[in-house]
Amino acid sequence: MTPTATLVEEPVAPAPEVPAPRPSHVYRLRPIMRQGTAASIPETWTRYASIDDARRAAKVMYHDDRVLRVFATTNDAPPRFVEWIER
Repeated sequence: MTPTATLVEEPVAPAPEVPAPRPSHVYRLRPIMRQGTAASIPETWTRYASIDDARRAAKVMYHDDRVLRVFATTNDAPPRFVEWIER
């Protein structure tokens, strides 16, 4: 006698795709300093929702005479370069 088995599989419905929540703050500013570090500049630590907000904050950063240039990056890991923000 040979055993026979029947495997009945019910189709599994794929899980609905849920979009990953998009972070509300996606840009960061990175200054190039003449002397010292940028740790004392609050705009360095802030995350910005739009590139326009980041540009406005970069104008404030330029009031510090140690800041030579400022560039914007994404808040990803690793960060991606977005643009240089001129005075």
